[in-house]
Amino acid sequence: MIKINKLYSEPEIFDPISFDFGVNIIMGEESKKTNKKIGVGKSVCIEFINFCLLKRTSDSRLNLIPKKNTEIIDSQIKLDLDFNNKKITISRSINKHDQVSIQIDDERIHFDKLDDASEYLGNLYFEKYPANAKRLSFRNLLQPIIRDERSEFKDLIKCFDTNKSIPSDYSPHLFFLNVGLEKYAEIKNVNDVLKKKNTFYSETKKLVTNNNEIKIQDAKAHLNELESEVGKVNKAIENLKTNESFELIQEDLVKLEAKLADLRTKQQAIKFEIKQIDSFPKPESINENEIQIIFNQFKRGLGDLVEKSLEDLKEFKNKIDGFRNSIVNDRLISLKSELSQLNTIVRNLDEEYSEKISLLDNGEVLKDLKTSIRVFNEKNRELNNLRSLIQKYDESERDKKKLEAEKAVLISDLEEELYKNGKALKSFKESILSIHERIMGNREAHFEIKATKNQSVVDFIMRTDDDGSHSTERMKVFIYDISLMLNEHTRINHPRFLIHDNIFEDDDSIEKSLNFLFEYNEKAPNEFQYIVTLNRDLIESASRNGKLLFEVDDLKRAAFTKDSRFLGIKYNETK
Repeated sequence: MIKINKLYSEPEIFDPISFDFGVNIIMGEESKKTNKKIGVGKSVCIEFINFCLLKRTSDSRLNLIPKKNTEIIDSQIKLDLDFNNKKITISRSINKHDQVSIQIDDERIHFDKLDDASEYLGNLYFEKYPANAKRLSFRNLLQPIIRDERSEFKDLIKCFDTNKSIPSDYSPHLFFLNVGLEKYAEIKNVNDVLKKKNTFYSETKKLVTNNNEIKIQDAKAHLNELESEVGKVNKAIENLKTNESFELIQEDLVKLEAKLADLRTKQQAIKFEIKQIDSFPKPESINENEIQIIFNQFKRGLGDLVEKSLEDLKEFKNKIDGFRNSIVNDRLISLKSELSQLNTIVRNLDEEYSEKISLLDNGEVLKDLKTSIRVFNEKNRELNNLRSLIQKYDESERDKKKLEAEKAVLISDLEEELYKNGKALKSFKESILSIHERIMGNREAHFEIKATKNQSVVDFIMRTDDDGSHSTERMKVFIYDISLMLNEHTRINHPRFLIHDNIFEDDDSIEKSLNFLFEYNEKAPNEFQYIVTLNRDLIESASRNGKLLFEVDDLKRAAFTKDSRFLGIKYNETK
């Protein structure tokens, strides 16, 4: 059992707050200047309690206090507790939030890491539990125990800020109910592995089926065809290697292939040059009359300077054209002759190459040794890649089916455990019905736990009268939490303290809920501790009408107003 005794600070940044068994109210009240009761520090007060109980600052509103408020962030926040019959004090500062000091009686232990402090308190809480029993971390244990207003009280299991995408964790609830925790952990582990296997299976299937363009069966059929093709080529190559004359002929073939490659390169160069010559423009033909007209025009203009005759000009032009044609034609003839010789050489080498190949092969597979080896390598690479992918696909499918079968067995075991613990679950259900009747006026409610195949593993089904509305959902959470804390079976593992930050929305629910807890504490004192924040106006109506069984001020542990805030100052949270 854990009982919170006192929240305070050194040096003092807020008035110490003492708590007792039963109901403890942290009140938001009107000041003389304003009737506003929000933003006075009720929720921050709860955050300080949670902070001392090792909540991470990254998840806390205390992390949003501006750093300029050095007195607040440097102060040691302290919480006195009764912890399994031991007196302990937990101390932390916002500035050095990873460091935790825990004093047990006269012994003080300092931790530089938050996880180490959490493990220590967890060991302390579970010290009387069997060593081989499934246990929780200390913070995991407190998850459903301290609900802040950002959870909006609209889900039994999701106790955290609704803006955060945190998966539901049923482990503390199953621990309190003392049912299925080990199986739940096993199935969760199988689910995690199965999720990874499913991802690998899906990705491998996409690769095998070319992004689902073909079927798995078609891919496997193609694998068979590839194996046949590679086998044929490989067999032909192996036959070559077993031939006595293989090495000699292979050496000749390699030389021939190199020589042929060089000659074919020369062939291509000559063909290209011939093509360029053929594309040259032909000499322009000019008739004698045109030459004579042009010649006479220049002769009249130049007079005696021109001594050459028209015949001389014609002769000069013919020499130029003849020279040009001689060069081009001679080069063209030379190139064609060289190409013809090359063609003859290549043809002869091709015949020689074919003759040597025929000595080793019947001609059905090996048309070209170099080409055949290249085809073999490409096909073999494709074959190995596809074979590997299909093998991985088949293995992942087997692993997936194996895990699914294992999960089905575990789910069946969990269902059997739920059945065997029917007495405890029936008792818990009766507590819910009893509290529902006391607060809601009837027993029109239902609770059950079911094993599921989805990621959550289990499903907590709870129905209340007229559920679905915002306020009714809050009362559903209240009844469930109180039942966990008070039921004769669930209270054994429960710390037996509970904190609700602004759970109530109307005076009727406050009146009936707090009256129930007050009466329970009167009949069975010192069995639980309930800390709740609420605003004065929500309880005033019930108080004025005399419906409350207690004096509000008797249960009020602290009150804050706009003029008297929890931390004494007004600040804007950093973003």
